[in-house]
Amino acid sequence: MFLISKRTIMEPKQLLKADYLDIIFDNRNKEYGGYELRKHYNRRLGKAAAILFLASGVLISFSFITTHPADKITTSRTPVIITEVVIPEKPKIFQKILPPPPSPPSARLAPTKALTIPKIAPDKDVPPDKQLTENKNMTNAQPGFINTTGDSSGTGIENTGVAGNGTLPEIAPPSPPLKWVTQMPVFNGDINAYINRHLQYPEAARAGNIEGLVLIQFVVNEDGSVSDAKIVRGIGGGCDGEALRMVRGMPGWKPGKQNGIAVKVFFTLPVRFVLN
Repeated sequence: MFLISKRTIMEPKQLLKADYLDIIFDNRNKEYGGYELRKHYNRRLGKAAAILFLASGVLISFSFITTHPADKITTSRTPVIITEVVIPEKPKIFQKILPPPPSPPSARLAPTKALTIPKIAPDKDVPPDKQLTENKNMTNAQPGFINTTGDSSGTGIENTGVAGNGTLPEIAPPSPPLKWVTQMPVFNGDINAYINRHLQYPEAARAGNIEGLVLIQFVVNEDGSVSDAKIVRGIGGGCDGEALRMVRGMPGWKPGKQNGIAVKVFFTLPVRFVLN
């Protein structure tokens, strides 16, 4: 036996006056919690808002509560009295100025012989008065910058005002070589012909079938001479040493010049070894 529940359908007049919840839950179980939750939602929301506003009002009222006047701390004001303080002047201290000490007695000046600064040059280019003074001419005399007469028993040297009051002049240290100058050094003649004429192919390099480029760096001095030759890049097999030997035996170059003055200049020369 089957039980069939009778479902009523809401009439149109009732549909117009009914709440949306009644329409949704029409012919449904309104005792279910979902209907109750939605039906009384606005009432619960109003209660929550009222409680919130009430709590906010209580908190704000506490912020405006002030302490009792009897609880306030009173401070007494003491008048400030300004007293003028006079600072005494610092006593002046007078220092006794002593007269300068008497000058010592003048020393007896010894005779001097002009001391020539050594400079390497050919004999034909040095005049007789610039030759080095021999030791035999220095008897009973002191070295100086000029020839003077004096007391042979004296020890002082006359201040001639030359090179720092009787002292030897300071010799400036040699200037380092430059890498680039306004006028680079130039070999006197055909450098390729010189290399082909003086360079010998090492036997070890021939046996090892060694070929390549050797870079040699050296310094061309103010007088055109070559010095400080070294290998920058080598290939071995005796080629490096042969290239150094050839460069060290070079004749003088035309020196490099900076602003018209001869200076030391670095020069890098490539030397190629090629088997025929």
